Amino acid sequence: MRRRDFLKLASVAQMQPPARLVAVGDVHGDLDRFIDVLSMAGLVDDSGAWSGGAATLVQLGDVVDRGSKSREVIDFLTNLKKQAARAGGAVHCLIGNHEAMRMYGDFRYVAAAEFQSMSTSKSERERDRLFEQDLARASGSSSLGNRSDLSLGYRPKWEKEHPLGQAELARAFSPKGPYGKWILAQRAALRLGGTLFVHAGISPKYSEWSEARLNARVTEELQAGERLDDEGLCKDTSGPLWWRGFATDSEAELAPHVEALLAKHQVQRIVVGHTPTANGIVSRLGGKIILADVGLSTAFTARRACLVIENGVPHALDRGRKLQLT
Repeated sequence: MRRRDFLKLASVAQMQPPARLVAVGDVHGDLDRFIDVLSMAGLVDDSGAWSGGAATLVQLGDVVDRGSKSREVIDFLTNLKKQAARAGGAVHCLIGNHEAMRMYGDFRYVAAAEFQSMSTSKSERERDRLFEQDLARASGSSSLGNRSDLSLGYRPKWEKEHPLGQAELARAFSPKGPYGKWILAQRAALRLGGTLFVHAGISPKYSEWSEARLNARVTEELQAGERLDDEGLCKDTSGPLWWRGFATDSEAELAPHVEALLAKHQVQRIVVGHTPTANGIVSRLGGKIILADVGLSTAFTARRACLVIENGVPHALDRGRKLQLT
């Protein structure tokens, strides 16, 4: 990474917080439920246009997969960011594990409707080309006795695992594709005043890493696309896109680690998504950790809730009710 790009990432981490900030957890391709939450928080009007003035929206990652409108959510956020900027506000999005999965070709959670929406009259030819590429890789990587591609019924099974539209979707979310480029423009970690935002969490393994270093490494790895090393940070279950310790570990276990992180990053709290909660926004360790993935998508509970930080004080907004966090 060039020095000027690294310095740009570092400067972003120092941005001052707005008077009003709304943090929304994992969207998972459910544009309608996302707009419902933003409307409840006063950030968009009935038409879905920005109405939040100078407020800031932080979306915590995982806008894609499970639901059928992943691309529509990204398009919506792209336009909303421009609208917010014109009004003196801001929209920030984090990279989640599902954005990373799209970029390195893991499509296990892509809804069938999304593949169908990418399919064109050329998709049969695209899939044939992809099949030939897979056959060439298989023929050069194992002995005849271990070649599953030589077994009876292999082609129908392969086609079931590679639906029409997959090749087009993979291209759109590659590093050179429009949605891959959008993902690469987002961050893995963002500090706004007294709050650090990250999709999943920062485990002890990465406790010495700065926001700038995390952002730089995630961007560097995702630029490799399908060639991403399995040993990289983006696939590491202890990495910031995957680690669930803030939600699953006991507070006694977490306390010293969290205190060290807060001191290192000079913040009062860390806000994460990734792990759906059962009862809305959850505060841990007296508000030092806030879990903000409430399962807003209909793939989960469709709960209409978000985190709001006003003048540095956080509270939950849950189905229209303001709830204090302990």
